[in-house]
Formats: sequence, structure tokens, C-alpha cells
Amino acid sequence: MKRHILTITLFAFALASLSAKTKLTVKNTVGADLDELGEYDLFTRTNETDVTGDTTTNTGFSFGDRLQADVEDDLFNARIRLEAFYQNMDDSLANVIFAPSGYFHFTPVSQFGIVAGTNFYKHFAIQSGYLAASDDTTKYARLLTDSLGEERYFGNDTVAIFSNGFAGGITSDWNFNNGIYTKFAGGGTFYPDSDEFEKAIDFGVNGGVSNLFDVGFTAHDVTEDSRKFGAFLGYTGSENLIANVGFYYNFTTSDYLPEERVDHKKKGYSEYKKQSTKYALGFSGGYDFTEKGFKIYADVITGLTNEYIGKIKYYDSDGNLTKTEIGTIARGSTIVKYKSSKNETDDYTHEGIPFYAGLRMNYQISDSMEALFNFCLRTLLHAESTTWITLYPRLSIGVGESGTIGAGLRFDMNAARSEGISGISIPLTYTYKFKKKF
Repeated sequence: MKRHILTITLFAFALASLSAKTKLTVKNTVGADLDELGEYDLFTRTNETDVTGDTTTNTGFSFGDRLQADVEDDLFNARIRLEAFYQNMDDSLANVIFAPSGYFHFTPVSQFGIVAGTNFYKHFAIQSGYLAASDDTTKYARLLTDSLGEERYFGNDTVAIFSNGFAGGITSDWNFNNGIYTKFAGGGTFYPDSDEFEKAIDFGVNGGVSNLFDVGFTAHDVTEDSRKFGAFLGYTGSENLIANVGFYYNFTTSDYLPEERVDHKKKGYSEYKKQSTKYALGFSGGYDFTEKGFKIYADVITGLTNEYIGKIKYYDSDGNLTKTEIGTIARGSTIVKYKSSKNETDDYTHEGIPFYAGLRMNYQISDSMEALFNFCLRTLLHAESTTWITLYPRLSIGVGESGTIGAGLRFDMNAARSEGISGISIPLTYTYKFKKKF
């Protein structure tokens, strides 16, 4: 660990020679929290019912470390992130996972820049696309991102390297004296696949008037039939108030969608299909009661029809696959078409509309301790078998001037997985920050 910190520090010192205003921030997080570090909490216990109706209980343990360095300068900003994760989970690909990532954003003049890297995180995010209760910005609200979605693991059952492609683009950022601002970005993600490269082209625009409103639009993977769009509007006239609205086309973000269980009884296994939606409308708002030390935020995202964008497969009379196309599908309609009259439908999905609601409350107990509570609901409206509720109380405790411990309990009641409580987990992290100006 000390060697990693020394390496990143020396790298930052070398870059600092470009400017007298260089700032270095090093952040290290140890532990396991699916919201912070990866896919699993420190300890997880889950219940799952199989195709025969029997319920099995699984337990797992995870532990990881994320070392991150951010460098800011007049000419550039950059991030390097080194992640290592150990997982002893029944459904994990590998026991040990490495995930190096980062980007470099070069701005020779203040209005224009060039960026490249493996992950842009939330660096190019639209302010009005922020989901306050989730404390997150989806990829729909990012002007430029590794949106191809081809997140892959390379390795074996013991060790794997996680990668999500290589992305690059150009940016433009303008700020005027009257408070008006505009931002533009465009680029693409590239991923090697066999003998050729897969690619996804993105662009976005963001603008507004400081302390009044913010508006933005994004288009991801625009050259494909599975393209995605996002449009956002928010009020920024109050420092303590958040009020955002968003429209989504081809909404597939799994964190905000319910699951539908599919039993393959002849083959003896079950799978869980995320229920995406073609059109969705979202709202996010809340208020920070600063004097009382209390914050409350809420999110709602709802589909507007029972349609989604998915694959339609065509077979000839001999049963050979002839083509696959992306198209609009109504839940319960035909998704596998034969030259003969035989067809297969998506009948294991209900005709309901995907719906998500989130609630977050924060209370500042003391200068060094904060209590937080999250509630999350994911469901297909009028389909109780898809209802997924998460309750997540936790504490954030300050340690010293730059350290923070986060701990809590996460309860999942996912009707697609099992009746009652389907999962209990314990997230636990320790985070330390180091800042230095040169």
C-alpha cells in the first residue's frame, strides 16, 4: 500500500512542474460496500428459491481496497484508480479481481479540452440529472462516458481483471460574466472483440444560468438501434433545495429496475431478467435543513408504457437462426419468430410498467457522526412478484481530521428471489483523504 501511495505521489510531483497551482488529492477506501467499492458488502446472506420451490441460504465474504489519486492543474486534470477485491461469493466470477482505471483531461485553453481513459466516472455530469435520494448520476446524465456497457472480466476462476473499454473525446466549456454557462462533449468508447473493435458514439450538451436553472441533453451509442437519450431540467436558485426532472429513452440502468424471475424447469435452473422500459420519466428533489442538521431527498422514475427495446430472433422452417434485430417489444408479445406459424412470446414477463422510488434521510448527530437511512422500491406496477424493497440504515463516523468509517445493515425483500427477507448484508468501509497543493 505504501508503495502505491509513493508511486502516485511521485507522479503528481512530476506533473506539478507545469503549474504553481497543482492540487493533489489521494483517497484510500478499505472494506466492502456495494455502493462504494464493488458488487458486494463485507458480509452477505441471501435466500433464493429454486425451480422446485426449495429455498437455499448462501453466505459470502468480500474485502477490497481502492486507492485513488486526483490531480488538478490549470492545464489538465487526471485520475488514477487502483482497485483490488477479494470475493468469496457463490456467484462471483473470480476470487480476486483487479480493476485499474483512470482518465487524463488536457485543457490547453480554458474553453476546450481533450480527454482519454478507461473510465470518466462522473466527471462530465449534468447537474440537473442528479438523483438526490440515490446520491448518484446515471450514465444518461453524463455528457461523455464509457457507455458501450461492455464491462468484462478477463481471467479465470481465481484471478480476473475488470475492464470497460477505452474512451476518448473532446470537450468545450464556456462561462460568461452574466452567469450563463454552456458545456459540450463528444466522443466514443472502443472495445476489442475478436478481430475487430466494437464502438459506441456519445455526445451531450449542458447549459443554464447560475443560481436559476440547469438544462442538459445526452445521446449515447447513437449509431445503434439500441441508442439511449436523456433530457434534464433543474432549478438551481436555492443552495439547499434540489428540484430536477428527467426524461429517458431506452432506460436500462439496472440499479433502478425490478427483476422478473424466469424458471427453466426442463433445464433445472432460474434466471432473473431486468425489466427495462422504452420511455421513462423521473423526478428528484429534496431539502437540506442546515440549521436542524437534517436532510431529506426523494427520487421517482416510472416507465410510461409497457414497452421495452429488446432482441427479436427470426428462425427458418428448419429451426436455424436467420437474423436478430433490435425492436420495440410489448411485454407478452412475440419475441421469437419462425418462418412457420410457431412463435414464442415473452409471456413470463408481466404487462406492468417498471417503477422505482427512493428515499434518503440524513441527520447530523454531532460534528463527527451522521446517521443515514435509505429506502428503495423497484417493481413492475400491478405485479407483486417483482416487488423489491431495500432498507439501509447506517452511520458515518469521522476519525481524526481526514478519516471516515461507514457501517450499517442492508435488508432486501426481493419477491423474485424468495418470500420475506431475501438478503441481509453488512457494509463496512474506512476512508482516508490526503490533500496537498504545490
